[in-house]
Amino acid sequence: MYRDILVHIDNSPACTERLAVALKVAKAQKAHLTGLFLLPVTDIPRFMEVQIPQEIIAQQRQAMADQGKVAQGVFETACTDAGIEFSWQQTTCAATELADTAAMYARHHDLTILGQHDPESGDPCSVSEMPDKVVLTSGTPVLIVPYVGKFATVGERVLIAWKPYREAVRAVNDSMPFLETAKKAVVLCADPNKGARDTLPVPGIDIADRLKRHGISATKETMNASGISVGDLLLSRAADESSDLIVCGAYGRPRLRELMMGGVTQHLLRHMTVPVLMSH
Repeated sequence: MYRDILVHIDNSPACTERLAVALKVAKAQKAHLTGLFLLPVTDIPRFMEVQIPQEIIAQQRQAMADQGKVAQGVFETACTDAGIEFSWQQTTCAATELADTAAMYARHHDLTILGQHDPESGDPCSVSEMPDKVVLTSGTPVLIVPYVGKFATVGERVLIAWKPYREAVRAVNDSMPFLETAKKAVVLCADPNKGARDTLPVPGIDIADRLKRHGISATKETMNASGISVGDLLLSRAADESSDLIVCGAYGRPRLRELMMGGVTQHLLRHMTVPVLMSH
């Protein structure tokens, strides 16, 4: 069970659904929910300090703090109405350190819930690299909620993106609180022979048997991504299965290579249609 959950709160329109997902998960897990609101402070070069009146800078920072108070009120009311134990953490950090600060807080929680980056959002409380930076550096599972869509359930119908790599094993282990209560789980081995490091004759049979010992009945599928990317194949199968959660190991190959050449992690971070739990 996840007993201590962190959710990143900001002023973006997508935060409403992100909070709704966090409340659902926290209630199902009987967990304590902490709302994290980060106040970015932009470093002003010395040569510009004399050009910008201090009162203007103070007003801008106060406006951000006031937005945090509004967000806190919404968060606390929602938690109270849902009957969830909660706490609020509001902290100031450099605008360039938002993702690092979020990762620092994530290390002290069982699960962190973040929002997918919305390229059209101008919210200064969030940055594009936050999800993958927290996944890579926090050492904890991260549930990423798409910025578009409504999600009535999370974790009832789970699609597991599987290859016998460390990252995928970690993701499955970290998602056990979801899997143990799921109504349906599908283990999908996409392109099983491409870069395979295992010697098992039937891809997926090992992890499916292990899940069965936990009381989790998982079906096994092996598919080749013919003409489409593995990321698109995962999203397509998630739609076919009406999955409400994808479990995926993050960055099975170096992050820089994925950023330059593309990869499953980056594809899901950009194009996800349902919440995705990632671990590294």
